[in-house]
Amino acid sequence: MPGDPDVVLRQARLLRLRGRHPEAQCLLEGLVATHPLHVDALTDLARLAREMGQITVAITWYEKALIAQPDASAWLGEWIDLLVESRALDRAHQVAQWLCAREPTLADSWFRLGLVQQYARAFPDALQTYERAMAIDPAWPMLRNNLAALHIENRDFERARTLLEDAIREDSGNAFAWTNLATCYLRTHDPEAARVAAERACALAPNYAVAQQTLSNVLKELQDWVGARATAERAVQCAPGDPAYLWGLAMLQLIQGDYGRGLLNHEARWQGSPELRNNGHHIRQPQWRGESLTGKVLFVWGEQGFGDAMQFVRFVPALAKIVHANGGRIVYCCFADLVPLFQRSLGPDLGEVIPHDRRPLPDFDYHLPLCSLPLALGVLPDALPHRTAYLKADPAAVLSWRNRLRQSGKLRVGLVWTGSRSHQRNPLRAVDAGAYADAFGELENVDFFSLQLQAADDVERMRQAGLPLLDYTPALASFDDTAAFVSNLDLVITVCTSIAHLAGGLGVPTWVLLDVNPHWVWMLERDESPWYPAARLYRQQRYREWGPVLERVRDDLRLLAQKQASR
Repeated sequence: MPGDPDVVLRQARLLRLRGRHPEAQCLLEGLVATHPLHVDALTDLARLAREMGQITVAITWYEKALIAQPDASAWLGEWIDLLVESRALDRAHQVAQWLCAREPTLADSWFRLGLVQQYARAFPDALQTYERAMAIDPAWPMLRNNLAALHIENRDFERARTLLEDAIREDSGNAFAWTNLATCYLRTHDPEAARVAAERACALAPNYAVAQQTLSNVLKELQDWVGARATAERAVQCAPGDPAYLWGLAMLQLIQGDYGRGLLNHEARWQGSPELRNNGHHIRQPQWRGESLTGKVLFVWGEQGFGDAMQFVRFVPALAKIVHANGGRIVYCCFADLVPLFQRSLGPDLGEVIPHDRRPLPDFDYHLPLCSLPLALGVLPDALPHRTAYLKADPAAVLSWRNRLRQSGKLRVGLVWTGSRSHQRNPLRAVDAGAYADAFGELENVDFFSLQLQAADDVERMRQAGLPLLDYTPALASFDDTAAFVSNLDLVITVCTSIAHLAGGLGVPTWVLLDVNPHWVWMLERDESPWYPAARLYRQQRYREWGPVLERVRDDLRLLAQKQASR
């Protein structure tokens, strides 16, 4: 029956089952050449291409199948899965809406639409869609798990935990639910429970990269750095090339001082970091990777937060020397609030310093993100440039503050107790204002100054608790103002915030209070920093326990104040 297309289709399917993919593909392509609207042949070609790793080809065959069968529904789900896998989320959303319109009574239709919305981070829409699927079939596989993941994103951890525990009761082998439960426990500050759940997930699905990365995150909070790195490396093996796992591994490599590998993997941050992956820079010009700069302009631009900008700006002069030596020109772009400080600190030889909101931007040939400078310059931890002060406050403003502050002869100490309250880790890295008051309230020969912006309530609470805190922060309108103020202090005591980088860059003695899982720049175990020689590091020994840290700080501060008084 050589002319029967169904016979050809079945022969192709038999070949596919036997692993003879090229032969099956040849038969199917011949079939659609003579029967271009043969839907089964078109969808089989799509499935075959997917098995062969030809994702773009598979999507094309599904598009042709839709032309042949505009009212299709049976195979739309597998097409949606493929579109999600390839991150073609706009098209996936469109196809999922078609599926819901054609099969509105099936929970699977709404589940797939919710999944697309979840991947697109349209969390309120996904929540509504999943609830609709739940109303149709509460027992639909993975529905509780995915709903719980949304509740975790919305910080409704109680609801998430209830859903996940229900999912695990129904299927104790659900590795996805165990993984999300580990994340839920971790977000509610129970790392020991999180470890059990994450290890269970890894036991069930040893090749599931998300479970491995989740376990790595848990082990960091438990200070098992060897185990954390091993599981992060395992996650990369399970999902090679995935930027999320490369970035996670980079954080561990950097905190352990492995800058050679860590800085290279840190380049995955644009797709791998949760803070950056949905905020691409959209710069059309190519990133500079060592090309000749003769007659060219290199645009270096700040990224991420203020602390990162102040930490990495030290590399700009060294890069400028290279650019100028090669006959090029450099333009440095930073947050507008940092322009005066950086212009003064970098000096007139650098070139142009412009604010981030300037439009239009100047013409340039290549760009380089600021945090990529250490990699471009081949920097190692013990060979950091500007190990002494490299930020320069306005001399006139420094003098103005000196005249304004009362000359008591006491030790002047600036205090910062919290970072950005919207930061995911801030509950772990911040210290309660009352704990500062308890620790420092009875110290003599010290004048304490608040460096915490927009914290009038905390300041008053600390005063009521016995810490006579002076607050000039309403007069600090920019980092340039803050730099001048900090330059008049003898010491800054701060948690991990931009002030730590500002004071460190100014060369002002700085005591940094670190939780058990600090930012990578502070590395591990050591009580000093190769980045800021004037900094002393006070580390938590146990998860969320600030009491012993504050006791050490108080004792050291008392000794320092006594020395000040005896002068």
